[in-house]
Amino acid sequence: MTQNEFIQLLSDNFKIIPEKKLRTKLYLAIKKTLTDVSLPQAFKCPSTRFLSETLGISRDTVEKTYAQFEQEGIFYRIKGKGSFIKTQPSALQVDAQHQLIATRHQIEYDLPANTEKLEALFFDQNLNFFADGMPEIRNFPFKKWYETEKFALSQYGLSIFLKDNGAGDALLRHEIAQFINLNRHTQVNAEQVLIVNSTQQGLYLCAQVLFNRGDHIVLENPYYSNAYHLFDLAGLEQHCVNLDDQGLDLQQAAHISNIKALYLTPASQYPSGIQMSLARKQQLIEFAEQRNSYIIEDDYDALMLHKENNPAILGLDHYQRTIYLGSFSKYLLPSLRMSYIILPMALIEPFKRYRNYIDGCAPSQYFQVILANFMQRGYYAEYLVQMQQLYAQRYQTFMHCFELYLADYCYLKEHQPTMQIACYFKADIPISLEKFLVQAAEVREIYITRLSQFYAQDPEYGFVLGFSSLNQTEIKACMLLLRQLIDNELARLPI
Repeated sequence: MTQNEFIQLLSDNFKIIPEKKLRTKLYLAIKKTLTDVSLPQAFKCPSTRFLSETLGISRDTVEKTYAQFEQEGIFYRIKGKGSFIKTQPSALQVDAQHQLIATRHQIEYDLPANTEKLEALFFDQNLNFFADGMPEIRNFPFKKWYETEKFALSQYGLSIFLKDNGAGDALLRHEIAQFINLNRHTQVNAEQVLIVNSTQQGLYLCAQVLFNRGDHIVLENPYYSNAYHLFDLAGLEQHCVNLDDQGLDLQQAAHISNIKALYLTPASQYPSGIQMSLARKQQLIEFAEQRNSYIIEDDYDALMLHKENNPAILGLDHYQRTIYLGSFSKYLLPSLRMSYIILPMALIEPFKRYRNYIDGCAPSQYFQVILANFMQRGYYAEYLVQMQQLYAQRYQTFMHCFELYLADYCYLKEHQPTMQIACYFKADIPISLEKFLVQAAEVREIYITRLSQFYAQDPEYGFVLGFSSLNQTEIKACMLLLRQLIDNELARLPI
């Protein structure tokens, strides 16, 4: 490549990079150009004067950018001759080299059996379709979050960038305890709260701290699949118990011996949406006490629902057998990896030690402090009220559109309004439609959650549709698209 060709490509890249700061814009343009081309050894850079005139920027900007590349070891300067680029393979050369190596050496990686058992449980969330468990993010009060961030930086200084080896930020734990006591009818203190990265990490800690391989655990049928597969990898003996209209059917669990724990989603059973009755919760607490079992209560969306007489099991359990899992991801922003476990005091230390063992420390103290102050200022509670009202409106829109567009193929069971709805195929719809519908949707980069994947026995077929991230217009459009997909796939299926 000649220097003129290099300058032309660099000029083209400089124009298309959407960056306002000229020095950063030039830096990114040079970096992109170096990736795109294969240069001969000791390729001489354009002079700073010539490049500044060509791009219409100051010479000082070019010189500072060259100096930055010299610091990184990409450029080097020879006194009296100018700046040169160290020879680097282009992206195409690297890809070709990797392909050649892969062709010559077919390496077989002998992975442990547990790794092979992992399934593709996680995928990118849709922003334009029925995303299961996806909150509304367009209405998030970013301005208040930024204000809180600036306040936290001014008050806490550099200390919030240090590792947190404790149970979590003291103010955040206090705010969580206070909020849960008020909204979930509990009586916990801040010392019982452990901050973790996610509900999934909380479940992992439960599996590692509470159980030995081969221990017995009861789950609901249908179950939350991420918990089911995690407990399976931990080597637990799982018993999935069917539901009745009040929640987990304890009569079906009565014959199971040596139950170490019960994992439940009682406020809004996932994915059915059944709300466990108060009487059943009290029976469950006595059931666990008689069998010396833990209760793992996953309260994943309870704060988002307008529900009366739906206290957390944690608040009813005077035996202190309940381990409570809560999260902020479904309420605020999915990328805010911040959750918490509320534990009996005797379990805080072993859970904290194991969390630090696998992660090195608590979640980012920076985000803990911001979130704590966001809650303290009342912004979190205010936002939840707004979202409750918004989701209630969207639920009504979903139900209306369901009757218009999906009722010919599916029906809904009795459920409580929640962030997602389980839709069941009618008797005359072939169950194979579920598989083909998911495959057809994936071609269009749409991910539909299959209902049958949540059953250990007696499966039902259909899909789980999350509507909370969609406005009324989008819900209608997605319903029309889903009906079109169903019609197309039914036309292809053999009669």
